[in-house]
Amino acid sequence: MNNPTLQNNQSRGITRQGLRLWGLLFVALGMAGQSLIQNGLLRVNNLTTDELLLMLDNSEKSTIAAVAVVLQFVLAGAVPVFSFLLADGFVRTSSVKNYFLRVAGVAVLSEIPFNLAMSGKWFDLGSRNPVFGMVLALLVLYFFRLYAGKTFKNVLIKILVVAVAIVWVEMLHIYDGAAITVMASLLYLLRGKRSWQVLGGCMAMFLCTAFSIFYIGAPIIFLVVHFYNDEPGEGNKVVNYLAYPVILLVLGLVGMYAL
Repeated sequence: MNNPTLQNNQSRGITRQGLRLWGLLFVALGMAGQSLIQNGLLRVNNLTTDELLLMLDNSEKSTIAAVAVVLQFVLAGAVPVFSFLLADGFVRTSSVKNYFLRVAGVAVLSEIPFNLAMSGKWFDLGSRNPVFGMVLALLVLYFFRLYAGKTFKNVLIKILVVAVAIVWVEMLHIYDGAAITVMASLLYLLRGKRSWQVLGGCMAMFLCTAFSIFYIGAPIIFLVVHFYNDEPGEGNKVVNYLAYPVILLVLGLVGMYAL
């Protein structure tokens, strides 16, 4: 006979699908700020952090610029969510190869939509979409698994792999790539220890403000991660993987042609 109390406890919290929806919400709102407000209304395309903040002093555009700034903080909240999902998915997948190929496929599919949403251009060599950062992060996790022991040699290899990945991220100009690499690596190392994942993730996000000031508010997103109940939830795998490039494509086209 099933225990109703046990079933209720298992249903509490946020499923993997729920976390994914939270992440996609942050992406949709944040990229709307980039594509619809910065590109469409302000006509300033992809400003640096300092340039965007300086627009707050412009009395004519300060309100719109303020909304764009807030939405950039929201976009940064997607980093801890998808970094956690990446590390968790790596642990759970039955085929690392297939998992890697799926993520790499999304990275390729997302590049043109990302260009449209970020700069209003079909092709832009200025930056790569964040999913490429997830691809590199998966390679890092693969090496972590190969050198799983805590010997001095293995620890040194892990540090070097992360450092090399960050260098490649910067060379390839992968958006949010450094933060994703750091976060996914840390969350994987702390797997199975949810409280430590939340605490370590919060501290790491503060350190990631060295890459962008917009990460300063991201630690609060670990409240969402904290309530993850290790359940998959209901969702369609194809829709889940295509959601990101479709969101970018729609926002990019609206920003280019409708505003």
